[in-house]
Amino acid sequence: MSALTAPVALTWRLARHERADSALPTLLAVTAFGVATTAVLVTLGGVGAFAARAEAAAAAGAAGPNDMASLYVVLAAVAATLLVVPILTLGSVAARLTVSRRDARLATLRLVGATGGQVTVMTLLEQAVQAALGALFGAGLYGALLLPLSLLEFQGRRLSVAELWVGMGRLGLVVAGVVALAVLSGVAGLAKVVVGPLGVVARTTPGRISALRLLVAAVVVGGWILGFQALGRLGMGVVLVFLALVVLMVDLVGPFFVMIAGRVVALLAHTPATLLAARRIIDDPRATWRSVSALGLGILVAALSSVGPMLTPPGDVDAQTRLLGQDIGTGSLVALTILTVVAATSTGVVHAARVYDQRPQYRALAYAGTPTALLHRARLREVTIPLGVTVVLGSAFPVLVLLPMTSLLGVGLVIRTLVAIAASCALLIAAVQLSRPLVDAAARL
Repeated sequence: MSALTAPVALTWRLARHERADSALPTLLAVTAFGVATTAVLVTLGGVGAFAARAEAAAAAGAAGPNDMASLYVVLAAVAATLLVVPILTLGSVAARLTVSRRDARLATLRLVGATGGQVTVMTLLEQAVQAALGALFGAGLYGALLLPLSLLEFQGRRLSVAELWVGMGRLGLVVAGVVALAVLSGVAGLAKVVVGPLGVVARTTPGRISALRLLVAAVVVGGWILGFQALGRLGMGVVLVFLALVVLMVDLVGPFFVMIAGRVVALLAHTPATLLAARRIIDDPRATWRSVSALGLGILVAALSSVGPMLTPPGDVDAQTRLLGQDIGTGSLVALTILTVVAATSTGVVHAARVYDQRPQYRALAYAGTPTALLHRARLREVTIPLGVTVVLGSAFPVLVLLPMTSLLGVGLVIRTLVAIAASCALLIAAVQLSRPLVDAAARL
């Protein structure tokens, strides 16, 4: 235990005397952890509410809308699956934000005699504390949202606070999971940033992206389009799981298309700002994609949410079918709201993190005489290029998903897709504008 005393005490002292430029990343990380925790708890609460209703219906042998209670559980699980990737991405981004700014501190501590083990303990301890603060904040926010969420109506009646409450056990597991995610991200970050005894920081280059991603995505999407009828015979659960897999392909192929777009723009660039933006994208397409991935998934979910009411055929149908169509539309909008909040937070945090990661570049360019205005133009192009890729993917995938069900392709799909694209562009521009002062500070001589 004595071996931990020194690093713990030093971590506490450094936190108390944290500089202003380090306080902002900490605040962003805590906020991101908090939003991710709230999103996870709200999603689990929704799935749990439908599961509780299905169990009650099965025990009572009730008829009516509860006959389809198990289908509601499957639909809620699919919605949760669609939200998992952006939520986990947000948590991972929060962890990377705080790890990326510690290089100089690690080098300094090694120079004054700290061992590698002590530096590791300090880094992971700080990471865990920030994640714990964010997770507790998110748990409190989830508790405050229970009453407003209970106003939602599904299966002909409102949800109750008791149905939406996940219980102390699951809440504790979610908080512990967020802290574990932060620590694991911290371990991964330390594996890529090696600090030697003389304070030398060595970085590794991100791995190349294989075109195998395209093959996997083509197989999955092709299987959906060509085998839709066969999937239907296997049951609704199989169809919905495969649908979730198709949607997740957006996140798989996104980095590859961003890399290709960066290379094309670099070849055609006629201005220094455009060339600089393209080179940054090529250097780390995965990080670039993380800055827009949640927006791309938001566009996709927004488009798919337009088909909920259309699942109810026109004319006289039984109340159960009509109610299902209405509830799918409501559930899609709830999922879209959660995704919008996650996307807004993720976009803002990612762009702030990228500025901190690129501070040495900004400083070097400023010393070389590069105007700050040019840096801002390069950064704007750095986000608009992947945004174009996101818009294309987020708009094309809903068409591929609904291709086997052409009757569901309609005006509502186009309208919601356009609205989602406009909202995504607004979020991205806002994120860029809010982090402009960080660029100015990084480039200040």
